[in-house]
Amino acid sequence: MSTQQIQTDVETIIRRIRPDLHGAIRPDDRLRDDLGLDSLHSMELLSEVTEQYEIDVDPEDLQEVRTVTDVVTFLAALLEQRS
Repeated sequence: MSTQQIQTDVETIIRRIRPDLHGAIRPDDRLRDDLGLDSLHSMELLSEVTEQYEIDVDPEDLQEVRTVTDVVTFLAALLEQRS
């Protein structure tokens, strides 16, 4: 799966979680500060990502994930390991 497709999927999930967001979601947007994802939103994001890609993710592994790009990079690496 391409990084661009993962990026599109992550943006779609974020918009589903935060339908009140307007404008573009940029790769360097910070999940909490720029997009307003609180801990509940972050868990929803994790849940949707793991379901969509049929992967298991340890929440501990996500402690350094801060931006949309971080999410995409993390997922791409995980999916690459799986294949």
